[in-house]
Amino acid sequence: MLWAIQERMKLALSVIDMIPDVHRTPALAALRKAVMDGRGGALRLSAEERELAFYDGPAPLISPIGARMLKALYDAGRIKLKKPAQRSLPKLEAYIGTEAAFRAEAAQILAEEEAKRDRLAVILKDPASARPDEITPYLIDKVATAQLGYGAYGSVTIAGLACHKELIAPESVNTAQTRAEGRVLCWWVDADGTRQGDTA
Repeated sequence: MLWAIQERMKLALSVIDMIPDVHRTPALAALRKAVMDGRGGALRLSAEERELAFYDGPAPLISPIGARMLKALYDAGRIKLKKPAQRSLPKLEAYIGTEAAFRAEAAQILAEEEAKRDRLAVILKDPASARPDEITPYLIDKVATAQLGYGAYGSVTIAGLACHKELIAPESVNTAQTRAEGRVLCWWVDADGTRQGDTA
């Protein structure tokens, strides 16, 4: 899942805490399983919805889609509680209410990422088609790899400008425990004669 989508999600435990008297750990486990299975209670999720519902990272995240799954599990009596269930969960329902906006933002982010991938593919086939403002160290690395080979260093021309990918030798700090690594620098000189990109 893209970072830009993740940052629009809430911490899973903070969403689970929107349910009064909830046992957090079993609730998180139930939600994780339900999202992976794509079903919980009466709710079914599509493959796309499963992707957007839950991020299972070091700090799990839940989108409003995942919150809807959590509510479906709650309604089905599959969330362990310390006290009897309540009729309404206003905080959880309010977060679920933001699903349409979340979906729209996620769709826009995914479309922008696809457009970037498509543009990169065009530039890799024809680096002259790039605009000078599109040149970045990342782009130089990709074009150099495509033209010179993986792990190779040298110069390539992008948007009519000479662009360079070079390996800077490591400082000699080798010890028995650590080995110094070289740094890869990707840089170019713009039309004004100013060096851009990575610096040593």
